Amino acid sequence: MNGDDEAAKLFGVKASTIGRYREMALKEGIEGDPLPRLLRDIQSKFSEGELRAIAKGRGLGETTPAKVQVDFKGDVLRFGFLTDTHIGGENYKPELLDAVFSHFEKRRMHFVTHTGDVCEGMSNRPGHIYELTHLGADAQRRYAIQELSKWPGKMYLIDGNHDRWFYKSSGTIIVKDIAEALPNAEFLGHDEGDIHYGNIWIKLFHGEDTSSYATSYRIQKLIESFTGGEKPHILLMGHTHKQGSFFERHIHAVSGGALSTQSRWMRSKRMANHTGAWDIEVVQNESGVVRFTTTWIPFYV
Repeated sequence: MNGDDEAAKLFGVKASTIGRYREMALKEGIEGDPLPRLLRDIQSKFSEGELRAIAKGRGLGETTPAKVQVDFKGDVLRFGFLTDTHIGGENYKPELLDAVFSHFEKRRMHFVTHTGDVCEGMSNRPGHIYELTHLGADAQRRYAIQELSKWPGKMYLIDGNHDRWFYKSSGTIIVKDIAEALPNAEFLGHDEGDIHYGNIWIKLFHGEDTSSYATSYRIQKLIESFTGGEKPHILLMGHTHKQGSFFERHIHAVSGGALSTQSRWMRSKRMANHTGAWDIEVVQNESGVVRFTTTWIPFYV
């Protein structure tokens, strides 16, 4: 705390001795404790902000879900909803994304939403590596940027459990990196994010729970968990690869299906995959949503 010279006086040794012992402590750890060396390794891998997050006991990827306020003049809102593209895996089909973006352009969508699993990621599951077309975070990030840049308009994204495999293995927040590389994209957060558009509140949600026997069950249970002041007008959900549109507790809820085909893992678990995307039109006034129209765009692959 007081420097080598003061420490040398206190202990009755030379300043060079203090310096030597300090270096030994940092290199080898005090009494065999590897903590000092470990702390140096941690410091070299993370930014100051990330280190502060660690010190506060928070996970590096934890963020308060973003709340984006978008100015909107008019009473009709049209937007596209897609999810679970799994870019970088064998079940991602670029021709499907091309077809959906072409439809969205013809419909003059105000924006596009994506509720996670943008990339396939890399898990520790045996055999998963053989289901990848692009290996590693860098390759999947570059491919996703290439594919999503085909949409020229505004896009709002959250990440999903497949995207977070890269965070768990290397600290890479891949969807945030993708959004920052796209001129009109915005990353809203991990697992969920909010858009306030005119007088309506749209919540994007992914989750890590498993699929349910009934398509509506998962959505119903999530809606039941909302307290009165936390209810969005519109809830968009990814993750389960099931499509459906429901109205519960005055919430217009849409399960997104997947813009990818059935994986080998899903087939082994006898889980259906609904391949497609959504065309959504909302009529709103000062009270909120007065008409909500959803059109499912299916692909038979």
